[in-house]
Amino acid sequence: MHHGSLEEFVRLMEIFAGYGLFIKDISDPGGTIKFFVEKCKPEMAVRYASLFPQFGLLVCCIIQEFGKKKDKFSARRTYKAFSEEFDGVDMHVCRTLIDVYGLCGDFLKSRQMFEGLLARNITPNIFFFNSLMNVNSHDLSYTLNVYNHMQILGVTADMTSYNILLKACQNAKRVDLAQKIYEEAKKVASDGAFKLDIITYSTMMKVFADAKMLEMAFKIKDEIIIAGIRANVVTWSTLISACASATLVDEAIKIFEEMLMAGCEPNAYCFNSLLYACVESCQYDRAFRFFYTWKETGFEVVNFDQGSKQVIPFKPTVATFNILMKACGTDHFRAKALIQEMKTMGLSPNHISWSVLIDIYGNAYDMKGVMQALKAMRDTGIKLDVVAYTVAIKACAQNGNPRLAFSLFEEMKRDQLKPNWVTYKTLLRARSQYGSLCEVQQCLAVYQDMRKAGYGSNDYYLKELLEEWCEGVICSNSQKKNLLSIDKRFNLNNSKKLGCLLLERVATFLQKDTDDYQAIDIRGLTKIEARIVILSVLRMIKENYQQGKIIQDDMIIIVGVGDESTCSTGTEHEIKQAIIRVLQGELGLDVVTGHKPDLNLSMVVKNSTFAEDKYKARRPHYSGLLKITKESIYQWLQRKEVTKIWFNRTYIFLGRHRSVIN
Repeated sequence: MHHGSLEEFVRLMEIFAGYGLFIKDISDPGGTIKFFVEKCKPEMAVRYASLFPQFGLLVCCIIQEFGKKKDKFSARRTYKAFSEEFDGVDMHVCRTLIDVYGLCGDFLKSRQMFEGLLARNITPNIFFFNSLMNVNSHDLSYTLNVYNHMQILGVTADMTSYNILLKACQNAKRVDLAQKIYEEAKKVASDGAFKLDIITYSTMMKVFADAKMLEMAFKIKDEIIIAGIRANVVTWSTLISACASATLVDEAIKIFEEMLMAGCEPNAYCFNSLLYACVESCQYDRAFRFFYTWKETGFEVVNFDQGSKQVIPFKPTVATFNILMKACGTDHFRAKALIQEMKTMGLSPNHISWSVLIDIYGNAYDMKGVMQALKAMRDTGIKLDVVAYTVAIKACAQNGNPRLAFSLFEEMKRDQLKPNWVTYKTLLRARSQYGSLCEVQQCLAVYQDMRKAGYGSNDYYLKELLEEWCEGVICSNSQKKNLLSIDKRFNLNNSKKLGCLLLERVATFLQKDTDDYQAIDIRGLTKIEARIVILSVLRMIKENYQQGKIIQDDMIIIVGVGDESTCSTGTEHEIKQAIIRVLQGELGLDVVTGHKPDLNLSMVVKNSTFAEDKYKARRPHYSGLLKITKESIYQWLQRKEVTKIWFNRTYIFLGRHRSVIN
């Protein structure tokens, strides 16, 4: 066997069994089965197990061993091989396979197995039903359906069944249904069918604790005392965690002391919950005092069995240090000392530890420390996750470095990590730092990527960015604020109507090349929306011109044909006149109305999203088109450039001769 001749080994065992020899005296069944599992030989393991009278029990062990390795395919092969050897259905083997499916997260396979048994008119036993409900406890409707099916088939529910139902209600946060099931379980228990155990009470207590119903949770604690059941560490941990979530530090400490007096040994979750309560209520010094006191003295627990007291040493975990690091605020020196202390105790900082450290550096406006922490995280062999990237992007936004933020965002996508909603929100909220066309285009790309990922579009920050950026074509920074206040009022009253149409249209135009934006289709937009679109395109032309790109064609604006019902602030004619006032009055551009487009533009109009089939027949004179000649755009850009140069030189002159002017 150890030389790999597994076929010969099994055949030899079969020969010995044929002569009536005791195989268990020749080879240990437990060790041999584990050997077959390590070699991934499920069929060979089943052949070996069939030599023993406890065939079904050994097959359950084989399936469980494969389940520990998360190898559901080998577990399924084991079950298939067992079915070929065994005449009939062994419910314990079926139940074990369902447990493995749950361990591997494949709850659909468990449902298929259940349906297969029903199709063969086989009634599962209570153990099978309990495992099936437990594996599917994340789906309350299906769990209740299985429970109802169990009642129809005449299978009596036991205490485990009710505990699983309460667990499903807890996962679904259905307090009302959990209370009904709990009352039903108490009624059945009062009839003598079974007795409620500590798991029942603890689960119900967790239901109330998660719902922030502390009074009801403490009422369950009183019921435990009346029932004469000794609370375990799960029960106490649930109460401490409930108080911690409500930032009731004193109450959490009181429960913790009661647990020690009751002789229950606290686990890591208990004191981590206490520290978390201190941190959430901003009692940072108190959290550190608890930590160092526990390290020095440990916990004194009453041992009722021996009638004595014993001191249990305090063993902090990685989660303990992560909670304390959040109490460091912007003191990155103290946070680094905690990481070093963690390593001294033989603990390895995880991705949460490094993410908290990165966030501390970011809040301290130390970008060098942020990048060093990212590098240290990589050097330790921990792969950067979405949280670490998002915290680093947040630090870049806080420190006014959008270029590095976008660089990290692209790096995260190259690592095949999907940004979450917080990542997108962090990038969009930094809109006040985006000034160049490249940064605005990147922001628009982030917005579109967020919508494609299925997240609700956060239009507010992007609209603010577009308003500030496009109004910069006309206004100085001081004038920009007044215009923004007007647009904000408009957006507040028309937020539902503005929606994604404007942002998608602007995103489409701003991500085109300069050779592709000659035709701007503003049909279906309001006056304010149309203004933002046109000024955004002009801002793009301006920035490209400053980088040396030449204007090659005229710019055409498609105003009609439009339905007046689509215009929320005025008719099509009013929108057209408002656009002309912006272009001629505020920018000094020459606008030609009633322009007849060339063939290429006709194709653009024809293929436009809002174009109509009878466009030419309805508007033969093209009254819905505006043209701005490239010469006019060029002259406008020249005026802007001269003004910019004059202001820059004046600023330099004033700077050099400040004392003379004073």
